[in-house]
Amino acid sequence: MYKYLILLCLIATPALGQIGHEIEKIEVRGNEKTRVEIIHQVLPIKVGDNLREGDIDRCRIVLERLLLFRTAFVNVKPGAEKGKAILVVYVQEKRFGDLGVSLEYSELDGFGASTNAHYANLRGEGKLVGVEYGLGERFKYWGFHYSDPLFLKTNQAFHIQVTGSSADRDIFRNPDPDIRGRYDLERIGFAMGFGQPSPLRAYHFVLKYAFEAIQIGDFQHPPIPTGGGIFANEIKAAVGRETLSTLSFNLFKQPVSAIWGQGTDFNARLTLSSKLLGSVANYIKLRTELYRHQQVTAGHILSLGVKTGGVWGNPPFYERFYLDGDNQLRGIERRVIGPEGGTLFVAAEALYAIDLKTLGRVYAFAESGGVHRSVNGNDRRDADFAFGVGMLLFNRVDISFGISTGTLIVKSHRFAGVKIGL
Repeated sequence: MYKYLILLCLIATPALGQIGHEIEKIEVRGNEKTRVEIIHQVLPIKVGDNLREGDIDRCRIVLERLLLFRTAFVNVKPGAEKGKAILVVYVQEKRFGDLGVSLEYSELDGFGASTNAHYANLRGEGKLVGVEYGLGERFKYWGFHYSDPLFLKTNQAFHIQVTGSSADRDIFRNPDPDIRGRYDLERIGFAMGFGQPSPLRAYHFVLKYAFEAIQIGDFQHPPIPTGGGIFANEIKAAVGRETLSTLSFNLFKQPVSAIWGQGTDFNARLTLSSKLLGSVANYIKLRTELYRHQQVTAGHILSLGVKTGGVWGNPPFYERFYLDGDNQLRGIERRVIGPEGGTLFVAAEALYAIDLKTLGRVYAFAESGGVHRSVNGNDRRDADFAFGVGMLLFNRVDISFGISTGTLIVKSHRFAGVKIGL
């Protein structure tokens, strides 16, 4: 009964009248195993700070992203003196963690199913241990991860991840599967990262080291000449086992608001690979992404974005940029543009979305993308443009139709599923 009274008070107490007041105290309630200092440490507002507009939402989102709580409520109440305020945090803890099962679909891998589970809040310090497994038509993966969001009692996170995957890939696109050519790409490795896990600051920085064993096999050469055969010959020459060792620097910014909410997305990742680290090749890879989401009117969001990338040195063919996966355009099928990939790529889009509440969002889009690669002194360039309409159904399934191409794309990997907080 006491917990419900606290919850009612938090919801009923308005925060608007406290904007600009100094935080004199932070009260944490509802936690039974989570240490109070853990919650204090992750909150983006501290004792002595002045309460700003949006701080309440930022605090709540930080707590939700820790994956430790079923619910988190944050509000303020008047302090002991005029101009002072008390920040009140109420949480409902998960006893175990999360268990998820989902049916997935993507243009690249077809249908599949996946499951994942994690145990939350080891020793009451917010540590997470999790496993995942997925099996699809053309792809399977497994993984184990450990995360400490407050490594050595600092505002830095430490992550360890061990993963394995196996993918069946076409060399070229063709309606006849016997003409495409194919190969298998297997990757097993581990990665460890150190950085800022939650929006304690506007921008967050993560340093990551990864080591992978790469296996390329089951190579089948296309029976007809395609693109001069250079791409197929590259894959044939790489058949066997090799190692990839990289050091990456990731700088990113995400908006506080929900998916497609108002704000700015920014992500830049610089990856270094060196034979001195035991890698198969020396190269430098940079990928950047910038999106601006602006509310035009209530429930209407205009998003403008650009993605760019470049690789310099001698990268293996699977480290080039392809217009599929995270880089796939909304109205154009995967690898229609530059099927051999490129060492340079750029993609841009404009999207106007209308909120349909629980049903999701509908949108109209325009996009363009292209790749560039130099082969034996000759430049290979490919680019295309499309516009169309789409729908983010239940905020899970992203379905779009390119009017200029007549192509239906299902971008989302999660077609349906359930996630249970235990």
